Amino acid sequence: MSETTVSGRNGLFVQPTTRYLGLLLLAILLVSASADAQEYRSGWDLVESGTASDLFSVESEGGEIWAFGDDGVVLVSSDGGQSWTVSDVETSSDLSMSDSGFGTILAASQDGSVIIKFDNGSKWTDISFDMGDDIIRGVSLTGNDSAVIVGSNGTIWKYDFDTWTNHSVNGVDLLDVSFLDSEKGIAVGEEGTILFSEDGGASWDYRDPPSEASSSKIIDVEFYSDIRAYAITDNGEVLKSSREITTPVGFLWDMLYFESEGGGSNLGVNLTSIEVATTNKILLSGSEGYLSMSKDGGNIVSRQLIPTTNMSSFYDIAMIDGFNGVTVGNDGLILVTERAGENEQVGFEIRDFSEFGSFVDYSKGMLIDGLFATINIVMFGIFLGFFLGVTLSMMKTSPTTLKEIAQKREVILVRIFGALSLIIGFLFLNHLIPIIEGLGLDGWEYIFAPIGIINPGGITGDLQFENFAYLILGSSLLLLGTLCISANGEYKKSEREIFGRSFSWNPWGIRPLNFIATIYTDIFRNTPLIVQFLFIHFGIQIGALIGDPAAEMLEGSTGLVTSFLRDEILSNRACVSAIFALGLNSGAYQCETIRGAISAIPSGQMEAGRSIGLNYMQTMRLVIMPQAIRICIPPMGNEMVNLVLNSSLAMVIGYSELTRKAKLINAVTFQVFWSYGMVLISYFIVTWTLALILRYLENKTRIPGLGISGGS
Repeated sequence: MSETTVSGRNGLFVQPTTRYLGLLLLAILLVSASADAQEYRSGWDLVESGTASDLFSVESEGGEIWAFGDDGVVLVSSDGGQSWTVSDVETSSDLSMSDSGFGTILAASQDGSVIIKFDNGSKWTDISFDMGDDIIRGVSLTGNDSAVIVGSNGTIWKYDFDTWTNHSVNGVDLLDVSFLDSEKGIAVGEEGTILFSEDGGASWDYRDPPSEASSSKIIDVEFYSDIRAYAITDNGEVLKSSREITTPVGFLWDMLYFESEGGGSNLGVNLTSIEVATTNKILLSGSEGYLSMSKDGGNIVSRQLIPTTNMSSFYDIAMIDGFNGVTVGNDGLILVTERAGENEQVGFEIRDFSEFGSFVDYSKGMLIDGLFATINIVMFGIFLGFFLGVTLSMMKTSPTTLKEIAQKREVILVRIFGALSLIIGFLFLNHLIPIIEGLGLDGWEYIFAPIGIINPGGITGDLQFENFAYLILGSSLLLLGTLCISANGEYKKSEREIFGRSFSWNPWGIRPLNFIATIYTDIFRNTPLIVQFLFIHFGIQIGALIGDPAAEMLEGSTGLVTSFLRDEILSNRACVSAIFALGLNSGAYQCETIRGAISAIPSGQMEAGRSIGLNYMQTMRLVIMPQAIRICIPPMGNEMVNLVLNSSLAMVIGYSELTRKAKLINAVTFQVFWSYGMVLISYFIVTWTLALILRYLENKTRIPGLGISGGS
């Protein structure tokens, strides 16, 4: 039987399984790609502006939206930004800043041109004045006929009923100003300058910026309420103000540290504007196609998908309410959103359905989107898990020991290798000693040191995963070096007598590949999958580390598969993180399944392969694994079904899979039974179909003579 297995049917061992699985997964990929191609998963829609001029500012007031740009271009929309018309304005200056409120809209250029449209007015009024050599940088209304402008060299001018008065301060260039009402206002500028006024701009007091922003250029500030304001710097930092009981808003400022977008205090992008939509929801714009949103006050910032290239620059955002908004940019670029830029429906809306059919009509679109999103992460998770499972199982079954490796070398060479390992390991660990000492740990708390050393700058510092590599490599090399330097050529197990009992220790019998694979499987099989999801996405931020560079590599590609990978997989950080969480976890379980199948292959198969001149890896690849894969199809099918079901945990990192879609449906309809009942049926159809396919593959690939592989 061994001879027949090796020579006569070798090709058939691999081909049926891989062929059917490959065709199945390719079909799923194409179906997903074609389905997703029908709807670009962006919460922003591109609309025609009717101009090619750069648009620098946008405002919403009285049910209308106004956009301002180069050469005095002024556009107006009365339908939420879907269509735009040109407004007559008697100026040719570049209108680069604006403000709205109190029923009034004001726009200005850097050269001193200022126009205003009063409440219920149909025309724009020119209220320009001579600023000398100063340049206007920011404007803010303080009433329906009053405003404050700021500019270079600490320039502050107040407009009040056709009169301009100078309230300048001695200082650096001021870049923006924002007033909450007719009295309270904040002005910001270079070198971390923050000014606060409580009398409508007549007088100003300096506020202390966060120490991290003391030398930054604060370019935009936005009030939300009397207890909250936000500001941004040009290098990607976000500041948030708070108020104590006895202090006004704008007095206490903190630098935000992000749990995503690379972590730390810097988003790594040139920001241009900030818009506060609700108490905790803020939107950010910047260069290189940057639009992002935070729903928790700026702690977690998620970049949004856009229907344009990353070469676009966005200069300003205006939200009509918590969900509807407009952003403008270069070359007349205008994007609109009805859901705050999110790629799924948001908001609180109660829908009443009298018929089940109407409920299904409402829900089916979201369920289909969730189903394809689930298929995406499951498909790639299966690929990753299967690859890891095969690799790790071969490592676990590797018979090569340290003794066998050492015996092939001279003893002196083993000792020299041991000495070098000791030196390198000591250097690695010595690098970590001051970091570990600075963690402030004591006693049993040192079990958390491996996590602490990843951030030597403290909780708010940048993550440095290389320190963890130093710890692993240093410890491993130190132990290996100690073992090798003590080699005497016999490589026997050591026996010691302790308290009258004999104990033996055989370090030379350790199988290195088996050891590495065992550590991997133990970690992933002994920790909760939901924690792995959270750690991989928010902790390691694998979606940003892998997804973003990979998406950039595929930028400009027009192929069906590559476009699908770029737009639907790699551009969605939560999707990338979900794939890795599922794949890494499933790989640990598949490893044990495949290892069990390998153990079921008669040992004579390995002996037969080695006897005809194949080495261990060749025998595993050509003889053992093709049979083992056939044998483990039933338990592997069970693991794949579990992977489909475990994909529902992706909702904890914000991925819009099937279960999350059900939550959104339930949030709108309050029909718990029907919402989750439809999801149950959807999951059952997917898993049942997968089980039928795997059962068919099992029967088609059964090995004659091995009845355990051909169950019905």
